[in-house]
Amino acid sequence: MSKAIIFDFDGTLVDSEKTIRKCFQNITYELAPERIKFAKNILIGPPLRDTASEILGPSNQNQLDQFVRQFIEMHDDQVILHTRPYIGVHNLLKKLALMNIPMAIATNKRKAPTIKLIEHFEWASYFYTIQCSDTRLPTRNKDNMLKDIINTDNIFMNSFFVGDTVNDGLSANAHKLKFIRANYGYGQTQDWSKIDVVKSIESFSELEIILN
Repeated sequence: MSKAIIFDFDGTLVDSEKTIRKCFQNITYELAPERIKFAKNILIGPPLRDTASEILGPSNQNQLDQFVRQFIEMHDDQVILHTRPYIGVHNLLKKLALMNIPMAIATNKRKAPTIKLIEHFEWASYFYTIQCSDTRLPTRNKDNMLKDIINTDNIFMNSFFVGDTVNDGLSANAHKLKFIRANYGYGQTQDWSKIDVVKSIESFSELEIILN
């Protein structure tokens, strides 16, 4: 096996929905309680500031900076306590690393909690690069992160990209990456009809069969 792989993080490698959604709801109750249904149902995965803006709605944009500050403080303090890798992730990442499969991460999650989790799980040595929305400023979207990964190391050109949302699929398709959809992630109810999906997986462990 000599294939390179780029992974999304939340909803693909780790299940962080409980922590993130709890933070969104707690802050919304305080700042804009009339918008709580949006906090309860918002898609987990887009960049923090975009999601916070959508939750608050047009009439509460003056509280956007406060929402983001409170989220960072609350979430980063709790992230390790409530975030878990999906079943099979530990073992398969280790196996792929031992087989010298080039791996990278492209995530809309901020750098501080991402690195905190990766170090906690002892995954740091597995990845050629870990690109987060704020790895460098100005903040980047998924499309630009993938472009930077490919341009920095062409071993990731035409690689696999494993993600769980339509935006992951759109970004992969735009850069001619072979997109593998993680059906167990956060984009289950999204419209996937326009995404070119090479393969869908119901669990992370199924990835090993596809790559062999």
